[in-house]
Amino acid sequence: LVLPCDVTDEAEVDTAFGKAAAHWGRVDALFNNAGVSLGGAPIDELAVDDIRHLLDVNVMGAVIAARAAFGLMRKQDPQGGRIINNGSVSAYVPRWGS
Repeated sequence: LVLPCDVTDEAEVDTAFGKAAAHWGRVDALFNNAGVSLGGAPIDELAVDDIRHLLDVNVMGAVIAARAAFGLMRKQDPQGGRIINNGSVSAYVPRWGS
């Protein structure tokens, strides 16, 4: 089952989780992995809109997906599931040129 959606769009995420729950009868796991990056540049050279987009995808996308998954996991029987938030290795080993 493939359910592409814009993780910054709450309605699209809710629809995707609804389809997953309808298909499988429950949701037992969420692996948050969506993310974007910005090119290596001093902060004053980055466009504010690009920074907002990064935060919308990397932070709010994870929150929106976790919220949708948790809502289903809390109501299913038996209750529960796992939410995994994946972080990039770039936090520890920056990409070349960044």
